Formats: sequence, structure tokens, C-alpha cells
Amino acid sequence: MATEPRSAIIVRVPLPARLARIRRRWDWSAGRGVPGHVTILFPFVPAARLGRDVRSELAAIAAAHPPFEVRFRRVGRFPGVAYLAPEPAEPFARLTQALVARYPAFPPYEGAFDEIVPHLTLADADGAPLDRIAEDAASALPIGLRVSTLEVIVEDGGGRWRTRWHLPLGGKG
Repeated sequence: MATEPRSAIIVRVPLPARLARIRRRWDWSAGRGVPGHVTILFPFVPAARLGRDVRSELAAIAAAHPPFEVRFRRVGRFPGVAYLAPEPAEPFARLTQALVARYPAFPPYEGAFDEIVPHLTLADADGAPLDRIAEDAASALPIGLRVSTLEVIVEDGGGRWRTRWHLPLGGKG
């Protein structure tokens, strides 16, 4: 059964080669063109409905949040998943809260979780050797970056993802 192409709002995180290799091998979304990222809101407005008005609203929300520094120092785990934990996590959570306040019809992960934990998924695959992945990933940490942009990515009819918009934080750019 075909589904309507989706969209998501993310913060892209460039990964060092070792972490990028882990993610390409063990995170199914990497094979679909989804870059290393921390999810801000997924699912979001269906791709076909991302018009000028939505872009303007998203740009205003992004502009209301200042850029920030983040570091990834540790590997965390959910059942069946290994991820990098951002420090601090609060700026990501504030962005999610602002977007959900404006778009309540699009709760994070369709409301599947009581608590949203900002994270960068490294491994999400059946049979992934999570202990080994976590140990290997930890040896490539810490990494850090300045977060200055939100990215809206969209799925095409074949399930591949690409960037639609870049939205600067803090109203600059």
C-alpha cells in the first residue's frame, strides 16, 4: 500500500568517518538518504503540503531560537537502538516543543513515546551487535558542533529523502 511522502525537521550532524561508517551499516535510514541528525519533529506535514506559508512559519520559529553549541560524549541505548546523546539536550527539546505548539496535529513520532529523548541514531537494525557498536562508537567521541540551522527533509515517492529547506536559527543568514 502506497503512503503519502513524508517530511521531517532535523538538525544535521556531520559525523567523523568512523561514526558515518557505523551508521551507514547499521541504521536503515542512512540507506534511504537520511543524513546523520537529531530529529526535531517527525513525522511533519506531508511533503506535498509544504508550501510557502509553512516555510514562513518554520522560519519564524527557527529565528526565535538562538544558535547553540552541542557535544556528543556518550553512546546511549534504547531497545534495539544505539545512539549518540547530545549535551545539552534541552535546546533540541525546546525546538520540538515550539514546533508541536504550532503544529499540534504532528506530535513527535506520532505520540508513540511519553518522553522525547533527543538523540542521533547510529544503529537501528535487527541483529545489530549493539554492545560492539557502542564500544566502537565511543572510541570516536567526543564530537561537537555549533547548531545554527534546522533542515526540512522530504521523502520522495520511492522512499528516498532529500533536503527541501534550510532554516537559520536566530534569524540570521
